[in-house]
Order: sequence, then structure tokens, then C-alpha cells
Amino acid sequence: MKKLFAKDGRAVVVDVPEPEPRPGEVLIAPAYSAISAGTETSTVRMSADPVMIHSHDYPAPEGRIFGPKLRAAGARWNGPEPRGGIPGHALIGYSVAGRVVAVGADVVDLRPGDRVAASGSQASHHAELVAVPRNLVAAVPDGVPLADAAFVTLGTISMHALRLTEATFGGTVVCYGLGLLGLLAVQIARSAGIYTVGVDFDERRLEQARAWGAVRAVDPRSGDAVAAVNEVTDGFGADGVILGVVTQSDEPLNHAFEMCRQRATVVGLGAFGTRITRDAMVWNDVRLVMALAYGPGRYDRVYEEGNVDYPIGYARWTEGRNQAHFLRLLAEKKVEVAPLAPIRVPFGDGAPEAYEILQRPDRPPTVVFDYGRGEA
Repeated sequence: MKKLFAKDGRAVVVDVPEPEPRPGEVLIAPAYSAISAGTETSTVRMSADPVMIHSHDYPAPEGRIFGPKLRAAGARWNGPEPRGGIPGHALIGYSVAGRVVAVGADVVDLRPGDRVAASGSQASHHAELVAVPRNLVAAVPDGVPLADAAFVTLGTISMHALRLTEATFGGTVVCYGLGLLGLLAVQIARSAGIYTVGVDFDERRLEQARAWGAVRAVDPRSGDAVAAVNEVTDGFGADGVILGVVTQSDEPLNHAFEMCRQRATVVGLGAFGTRITRDAMVWNDVRLVMALAYGPGRYDRVYEEGNVDYPIGYARWTEGRNQAHFLRLLAEKKVEVAPLAPIRVPFGDGAPEAYEILQRPDRPPTVVFDYGRGEA
């Protein structure tokens, strides 16, 4: 089967063996997969340096520890580990939707033919078949096109970032950076009764944010974003800022602090400079937190590969429950994703073209791969 990797600074299609579902896994034939534009284009660029290959893969290469220690060492984990990649190639892709082909032992609630969406950078790659742990798979509600459901991971990332602001209905959140994740966050916030202010340099993105409910949308080079936030919050400032920019500059972070009310939260979703100008952060008593992927459960092999769920009373919104809720928002027409990917690229030998499209000055927020399986 064909699978997409990053190698030597470009995306490449490689023929690899078909995966066999292990106990607790679901074998899926993707109908569509959505590119995470920022992460994947960065991975493609990074793959030009052989030293950097696999530096962000999960699982980590032998001898490296990926992430913090999550569990005590009183008992050995004898369950499955995430599958690895192939030497010299970086894994890419983590958001797919399609139909179940087969299920491994212990999977009791899905069967071949079911429509599902799946996450996981260790499993849900751009490939003709993927084997995904059950906890990373969600049933797609009736009426939701699989092309829309393929955004499941991207929507879940935005949803988790919004939750981290701790804003509630009636509150105001700044979506600083209106790329793919920022525009999804605007819509998810609207569905929760949270007002948004969009900040971006691209007038096309500002227009999209306004169309999807942002009460203000400002280019900080030509408008006063702090004044716009104060105007819609009676002068108090925002309850939270989702900082979704990619830049080495420290200015966006410090600018975000200036937009906050006292004891607000700035959520780091992108990759940005972190040299802090002390006054705005300290005097507003602002909290800075970093958003790690899809929510509680991510990078926990017991949760993901072992399919051991967290009790809902202790972790209300795990990554799995976030996935299911995002799909519910699609079913209820509260989030629209089709305009975010106006271009579909057939999956196959021509698939690397998608990453070239995402480098253009007029690039869309993302591109979706179509696997030609005749699914809507």
C-alpha cells in the first residue's frame, strides 16, 4: 500500500506493507485525511536534516524519552507500544476519516463498514490503510460527510486550547493567529456562547473570522487590537488568548498579555518567541499555559495503545471525548470546515503536490487528501 512520509525536505510516497490490527485496534480505509498545515509543513522542512528525522515522532527513537514521565514505575507495562516509522523517514499525518475494514480482538462496539474518524500521530497517517487504537477512533454521526469528519484531530486541538482558557459563556477570547486552528477555534467558541476577537495579518483570514462570528477582527499592523478587545469587554480585557502564531518574535506573546483582563489565561498553541516583558504579565496576573495536542490521554501509552480510558469524574474531556464532541458540532452544523480546504488532492503519487500548495502566498488554510473511495 502507499503511505506518505517526509524525507530530505520533501513529502514522498512509499510502498509499505499493510498493517494488521492488533488487539484493541481498528483497521480503517481512509476516505479523506486532512493536512495539519503548520505541523506537517514544518516536519517536511525538518526532514532535510538527517539528525532531525524522528525528533518529533511518537514513539521516540530508541534511547530517547518522549515527553514527561506519566505513571509510577511500580508495575511493568506489557501492553502494545506505538508502531515506529522507517529509517530516514519522518511520519506525517494524524487526522483521517473513512470506514472500518476490520477490528482487532477486544474491540466490541465497532464493526466493518462503520464510518469513523481517527487521530494520533503514531497511527492515523496519510496512508491507504491505518491501524488505530480504539481510544483514538470516534464514530461519525449520520449526516456528517467523511470529508468534514477528517478534520477531527484539528478540531479537537482547537477545542482543547479553548478549554484551557477556562472562558465560559459570555466571556471573550482572542484568537491570535487565524490559520486553520484559529478559525476552528472561532467557530467552536461561538457554539459555546463565547465571544471572539480575531487577530491576524491576512485580510482573507480576518474576513473568514468575521463571517464565522468574531465580534472584531484586527490586523495589528494597522489597527489597535488592545483597544478592540477593551471595546467589547467594557474595558476589562479578554478572559483568554489563544496564541496560534508561528514566529520567532516575542512580540505576539507580550502583545497577548496586554489584551488580558486580570488573572486571564494565555494559551500557547503555536510556536513563538518566549522572552517575556514582565510588566503586562505580572500586573495583570496572567497565566501562560501550553496546549499539548488533543487533550488528556495524549502520549499516554496506557490510554492510547492500551485503550484504558480515564474515569469521566476525573478527566471530563479526554482526547477521545473531545473527538466525539467535535463530530457532534459538525452534525449540529455549528462548525463548518469545507471552506478551510477548498482544494482536494487525490492521494497517490501526486500527493506531495499538496505541500507545495501550502507554501504558496495565496495558500488555503489546509488541503484534504481524497482516497478515491467514492465517499461523500
